[in-house]
Amino acid sequence: MASRVLYRGPDGVEYYCEGPVGIACLSLDTTPDGTGACRPVVVPERGLVFAADARLDNREDCVGMSPTPHAGVEREVATDAELMLWMLLHAGEQGPARLLGDFAYVLWDAGQRELHLARDPLGMRSLYYRIEPGRVLFATEVRQILAVNGVPRRLNEQAVGWHLCGMQTPPGQVFYEGIEELKPAEEVTIDRAGRKRSRCFWAPDPERRLRYRDERAYADRLCELLTEAVRCRMRARDPVGVSLSGGVDSTCVASVAGWLRRQGEGVPPMRAYSWVFSELPECDERENIYRIADHFAMPVHEVPAEETYPLVEDALNQPHEDDPFFSMFQPFLVRSLAAAAADRVSVMFYGSRGDVICGGAVTDVPGMLLAGHFHGAWRELEALSRLTSLSRAAALSRYLVRPMLSDLLSGSRLTRDWQAAHRIGTSRKPRQRGPIRRAESYVSPGFLQRAGLPEVEPVRAEAANWSRRAPRERYIHVFSPLVQQGMRYAERITALHGVGNADPWSDRRIAEFILACPQYHVDSVIEVKRLARRAMSGIMPVEAVGSIGKVSPEPIYFAALRDKAYENILGLMTHSRCAELGFVDEAMLRERFECFVRGNAPSFDLWPTLSLEIWLRRFW
Repeated sequence: MASRVLYRGPDGVEYYCEGPVGIACLSLDTTPDGTGACRPVVVPERGLVFAADARLDNREDCVGMSPTPHAGVEREVATDAELMLWMLLHAGEQGPARLLGDFAYVLWDAGQRELHLARDPLGMRSLYYRIEPGRVLFATEVRQILAVNGVPRRLNEQAVGWHLCGMQTPPGQVFYEGIEELKPAEEVTIDRAGRKRSRCFWAPDPERRLRYRDERAYADRLCELLTEAVRCRMRARDPVGVSLSGGVDSTCVASVAGWLRRQGEGVPPMRAYSWVFSELPECDERENIYRIADHFAMPVHEVPAEETYPLVEDALNQPHEDDPFFSMFQPFLVRSLAAAAADRVSVMFYGSRGDVICGGAVTDVPGMLLAGHFHGAWRELEALSRLTSLSRAAALSRYLVRPMLSDLLSGSRLTRDWQAAHRIGTSRKPRQRGPIRRAESYVSPGFLQRAGLPEVEPVRAEAANWSRRAPRERYIHVFSPLVQQGMRYAERITALHGVGNADPWSDRRIAEFILACPQYHVDSVIEVKRLARRAMSGIMPVEAVGSIGKVSPEPIYFAALRDKAYENILGLMTHSRCAELGFVDEAMLRERFECFVRGNAPSFDLWPTLSLEIWLRRFW
């Protein structure tokens, strides 16, 4: 199992084997003092063995708990894993919820003959397991479990169904039958008989509301939280990297890091790795990138887009064995991470979750009215009318009347019936409901029926606990399965290059704060990502605050589809494994693709099928 993922252990592999219990710890320690090392923590007098792949952010809460040094070695500073274990022992059932940071851990209690597994609330580290008669296997990656004798390789068609419906595969769905994934904030306990108990140890409070007298207080608080999130993740060896674009999310991260260093805090210097476009100048963001980089004296490694067209170079477009999810922009990620590894970067910073934390087009006109911001609400409605090409009356109905009625009648049968009859954007003919509404026409209806996807996605079922529409929509954004997969993917691809992964926007404290905020303070049509921008006052250069804004790199993908990778894509659609297994109609898929290439049809969501086809051909 360990040999399948040796890239996760550049700082060594340690084993604990005692009787029927074996644990392999592969260490990718990015800290300057060894406190992030992954190694077994043994407490023999209590019959405990603990191992964690983790970065603990609230070490100070655990420091007074006298951790037992590993293997009897006296050390001045305890490792994150040692501190985590003692928090769990002292805090009991509340222990997992009191751990802040990115983590996945396993705890073997020999006295109780119980195995405890847990994963952090934002799903930044992975943990999989398989329960068999007389044996339990657990690992960071699915491929480790597949390496064990006697583990079958059977495709989970329900996971495939989710993937073909907009790549919204929910946490817990694994592409191999018989293997399970811990969900974010889940603790699983397995006893000696192989019986499993599961609980969610943390969830944001849907009743929590923040009401500050001064609007500026929201921005100040976000600034404090983002600064602390960056500071925690900067507990790393020199240097660290940032995937810097011209958008709000990564520029906020880079600016806070640069500001901390200017303030004299002992944080490592940062290098930027940026995508630059010459053939497609409409995608180029160098102006904003260098506004930030020059201000903070941050060297920039430019990755030319011309070397990163999707699906052109096979070596840059390979999925992982665990699942078919990978980015259409993976060539850029691979080239930037290879450069970072050559520069001996310890941790790469991303701003991936910033879009859903502070953007996502969550409108809250009712909230503005209820707070007495009548002029602001009217301006927002006018902007929404222009953006959507709706009449003022239609915009008023969609963005004010319907949401207010939904909030007033939240949870009632009448509301559900009304919402079904007045779905935004519906035509008179009935629409498909649930995840299958995202499937393209070439996906086989028979397969989707066989896959047995539910009518209500799990994240939407969880969001039903939120009584108001705006925070409910924000919850769906923050915990979107697509976003969760992106977090897991980013951690995995950075580990493949021997680099740690950090996303300050995926800090639990920030998520809790944003969900409790009035959503009209967070984002608006008039001022996109307004709260994040305002939080940067005094940190980011003034000229950058107003100019930053992400430009979509989609044109490079469309150029690949129509020209650069056209023949490769046709090859993927010929004698397709997806068609052979009954997932798609090959003739319909090719016809739709050719219409798009000729300009006779709009763009469509082809990537789920292409990524699945590549994965099936490589691993099945």
